[in-house]
Amino acid sequence: MITSILKFEISNSFAEWEKAFYNHQPIARKAGIFALYHGHEPDNEQKICVVMNVLSEEHMQNFMETHGASIAASGHILETTISELYVN
Repeated sequence: MITSILKFEISNSFAEWEKAFYNHQPIARKAGIFALYHGHEPDNEQKICVVMNVLSEEHMQNFMETHGASIAASGHILETTISELYVN
């Protein structure tokens, strides 16, 4: 299992993005991605951090390739994404 920390910006409000994030969770879990935490910076709700467990880096890449358009539609500005991976 790999722990992934994603940091990125959104183009809409945190509440709007979070609604789409929750809607994607069943699909993400089926793809081997399990969200542990999500939130925003204290003074900027458009800077997001998501922590998740993933089965592998390939699972994450496949999910992003398959669902990238809908993730972008959620307000996630894909090109701002910084990804950190940790193995436990």
